[in-house]
Amino acid sequence: MVRSRDGKTAIVVVVILLLVVCSVAGVAVLKKNGHGKSSKDAVPEGPVSMVTIGELIVNLADSSEIHYAKTNVVLEVHGKMEMPEGEGGDASTANAPLRDAIISIVSSKHLADLSRPGGKEALKAAIMDACNKRLKDAKVTSVYFNEFAMQ
Repeated sequence: MVRSRDGKTAIVVVVILLLVVCSVAGVAVLKKNGHGKSSKDAVPEGPVSMVTIGELIVNLADSSEIHYAKTNVVLEVHGKMEMPEGEGGDASTANAPLRDAIISIVSSKHLADLSRPGGKEALKAAIMDACNKRLKDAKVTSVYFNEFAMQ
């Protein structure tokens, strides 16, 4: 009887040791990979800059009445923004793809979408996603509205 009990105890000890080893290995793998975040979600290393997109006046998608949104957008960007090649490039040229993305997103919204609670926050998230699709070595982490008016 004593021997069979010792055999069961040994099996339980081995199982517990295996669980501990697997847990430690799992934690090590998660830490190595950035706590389970994909590389797409990782914030690039490099400078943090505030990119002023400037004032935008955009027609909204309402078809029954004419509505527009007037906004002034600033993006918080982590990483290095690519400047256009050649000597003729300036900040407004570099921001053109981002301005285009923002105009496309805002113009696809209806007045009711933006007026409801959380509408502007949803717009910020959509702008962030659209801008990040256009950036290679940088990532937009926040969107700020310096002005926002609708009519």
